[in-house]
Amino acid sequence: MAKTTTNKAAKAPVKKAAAKPAAEKKACTKACAKPAAKKAAPKAAAEKKAPAPKAAAKKVTVEFIADCPLATTVSVAGTFNNWAVDKDMLKKDKKTGLWTAKMALAAGDYEYKFVCDGKNWDAGDNKIKHV
Repeated sequence: MAKTTTNKAAKAPVKKAAAKPAAEKKACTKACAKPAAKKAAPKAAAEKKAPAPKAAAKKVTVEFIADCPLATTVSVAGTFNNWAVDKDMLKKDKKTGLWTAKMALAAGDYEYKFVCDGKNWDAGDNKIKHV
């Protein structure tokens, strides 16, 4: 019989110990539920307030005109296209003989030069286009 009593005594504290954590878990669940609800509310509010899209910079159409009567090709190279010689080509007006190109640029100041036949750059300082 001593064996039975020892087993019962050993089992009894185990049951009591198991009961205490269950009570603590319930208390924790109730206490933890309130902060979780508070955290969820700002998230929902943040989702409702979507950031406004940034306004695109307004672009203005600008015309470049070059007087290069002997050239077979004319382009404009400048700060707006990383000084690319073959990117922005001008078209020759048969009536006037002038080379022209229209481009949309954002507001600002741009330096540029005309390039005739892919290798002959305008002499002198860079021209400046105010947009």
